[in-house]
Amino acid sequence: MRLILALSLRNLLRQKRRNLFLGIAICFGMMILVLAISFSQGLTDTLLNRVVVYIAGHMSIVTMEESNKDRRIIRDKEKFINIVKSNIKDIKKVWESIGVFARVIGNSRADNAIIVGRVADKDFLEYLGQNLVEGNLGDFTSGAVENPVILYSNKAKTLGVKYRDTINARFATITKQQQSVRLNVAAVLRSSNLFEEMAMFVNLKDLKSLVGLKPHETGALYISFKRINNPDHAIREAIKLHKLLKPDVAVIYGEAVNKNRSSNATALGYAGDKESLSIMNKHVSLLSGAMPAEKSENEALVSKNLAADFKLRSGDRITYRYKNKYENLTTENRYRVAGIFNSAGISDRNIILLNERSFYKTYLQNLPADARKYKQAYVPLRRSALYPVFEPEWKLLPRTSTFEAMQLKMRDMTKTKWKGPWLDVRTMYESADFILKLEYALKLVAFTAVLILFFIILIGVLNTLRMTVRERTREIGTMRAIGMQRTDVKYLFIAETVLLTAIACVAGIILSFIVMWVLGLFTINTDSVLSILLVNRRLHFLPTAASIAGNYILIILMAAATAYFPARRASNLSAVTALGHFE
Repeated sequence: MRLILALSLRNLLRQKRRNLFLGIAICFGMMILVLAISFSQGLTDTLLNRVVVYIAGHMSIVTMEESNKDRRIIRDKEKFINIVKSNIKDIKKVWESIGVFARVIGNSRADNAIIVGRVADKDFLEYLGQNLVEGNLGDFTSGAVENPVILYSNKAKTLGVKYRDTINARFATITKQQQSVRLNVAAVLRSSNLFEEMAMFVNLKDLKSLVGLKPHETGALYISFKRINNPDHAIREAIKLHKLLKPDVAVIYGEAVNKNRSSNATALGYAGDKESLSIMNKHVSLLSGAMPAEKSENEALVSKNLAADFKLRSGDRITYRYKNKYENLTTENRYRVAGIFNSAGISDRNIILLNERSFYKTYLQNLPADARKYKQAYVPLRRSALYPVFEPEWKLLPRTSTFEAMQLKMRDMTKTKWKGPWLDVRTMYESADFILKLEYALKLVAFTAVLILFFIILIGVLNTLRMTVRERTREIGTMRAIGMQRTDVKYLFIAETVLLTAIACVAGIILSFIVMWVLGLFTINTDSVLSILLVNRRLHFLPTAASIAGNYILIILMAAATAYFPARRASNLSAVTALGHFE
């Protein structure tokens, strides 16, 4: 084998001109391949780890109330954060997402913007420091400036504002009321791409207060993973999280009060659909009164035991109060007794049943403490006949994997008119489908172009080898005559091709790094949608050792396969025939 390699190298040096041109072609092809793959990987890194994560996270938890896809409120953020951190692997960060579309007015004109709530953590402050054009980050973090806002330079130019100017903003709160507020410019940033320029940052705490969210509430939870090399990772973790988020029955444990008497009692909501009402008719009997009206917000059914304790009758009033989970507050509601019921298994308990509207109105706006911590609380068991009737903490939407399926799911949800919270676990593949389609299209174009290029180059290699075999027929006859075996002749031509390809590919890799470095020096100023492909206004290449090594080996194997048939033809020539060849 050493002799064959030595002969191969000698033969390559003998035919310098032909091998030089062929080597240049292979070198150019390898350079284009490395550039295309590095740009494609840089594009994926930009879109997935900068743009997609920014707008949707690798994975997200979204809760929508009243079957309204735009009413996004997670009432108990800590509960979901704990579930995520305890069960999901490779998490880089879990953060709150609150953003509102606003009409903003500066000194010169008005424009639309997305106001985003951000916590001034280490990562965000580092990002601000790297992109600061003017301003003082201390104004954003100190709390001394009222409603500080950070915006990008293009937006500041459009609005005609600079550091310490004021911006008037108008947007809708979670209750659909219009909120007007004055924002003070704390800093102006340079943007990396067009997508960023729509955003304006305010303190998360300030934005919560402005839109009507409590400290323990948030709009949505976004989860980012450590750098994703396998796109299926987010999908697998989303499926896992979806299974973990099966809801329990929503239970409120508190105290019923009537005149000077009080007693512990459990409040439950019941569904108003036909199927649930049919189950109630089978297992719940009304001793007096009637079912609360569907749209009623202050009527209740009370159990036989509770009615006996308080000597209640239909039409009487009863007060119900309970401790909130957060803020050390107590919620108190007053209900009219619409009816008194009896049901096997719970007739000896103090139960208050509320319709869907009444129950979720108090449960969502004033989250109760966990009833399961109290032994006296009635928590329905799954085997109970009435279990399907009672309202859940939330309803879990089915997992979907595409944007179109998610849209269909949302349409089906809005038709239900359910008053409780719908919970959805999403990945970037549903939430940022349009960006991922753009990434796929660009990668496909790059791959196709490189494939065509290498097809042309390999045809050139094949033709060159055929010409070489034809020109060196007498040489082949000489080698066969002095005792070289057929397989040695075949391996000699394959080795020449592989050696030439290997050297040319190494040169192409080195050249590609030089070209990437040169291209990275140029700043590209564009406001088109293509700016989302740039990082700091420059092309972003991300070459990896694994991709380069893999393609290097693939090209050598392709070259060896291309050389195999001409080499086999050369080895099949007999010494007599080859020596007698004449041109």
